[in-house]
Amino acid sequence: MSGEFKMCVASNPERRSVAARPSGLALMLGLAGLLMSGCSAGGSSFEASQDDILGTWTNQKGAHLVIESGGTFRSERIIKVVSLRDGCAQALTVGKWLLMGDQTHVASSSDPKGSTISLMPSGDRELLACSIEASVKKDGDGINLCLVKDPDQTCGDEELLRKASTG
Repeated sequence: MSGEFKMCVASNPERRSVAARPSGLALMLGLAGLLMSGCSAGGSSFEASQDDILGTWTNQKGAHLVIESGGTFRSERIIKVVSLRDGCAQALTVGKWLLMGDQTHVASSSDPKGSTISLMPSGDRELLACSIEASVKKDGDGINLCLVKDPDQTCGDEELLRKASTG
């Protein structure tokens, strides 16, 4: 049995052992990695600074998000990016944003950095239910935002918001 190792099959109540070749296991892990990496576009989570996120963000579907200094945002056609309940698309045309850190879930106020932006509509308290989040990621094309209602959601390439060029 050289070059093999034993592992238990948890679904078998008798806990019989089976032999697997290391090269077969490596192949299975490699395929799993490829499948998992294809589930979500945008690259890896990115700890962004306020300077990284300020500006105009757009995507191929025509969504438009302007993140302004002072903690405000404006948006157009946000419904093209994230599913929202009735009335929320209009509520999210203006509002406040907050950069959220990974560890403390609230970025420090002196030098805010985070990988999530919370977008909250202005107006009545009941509109807070329309709040959404933007996951900040970075890939070979740069920083991008994935707008979601549920943090477990992902974006496809066409849904990702990318910073518009300033020139």
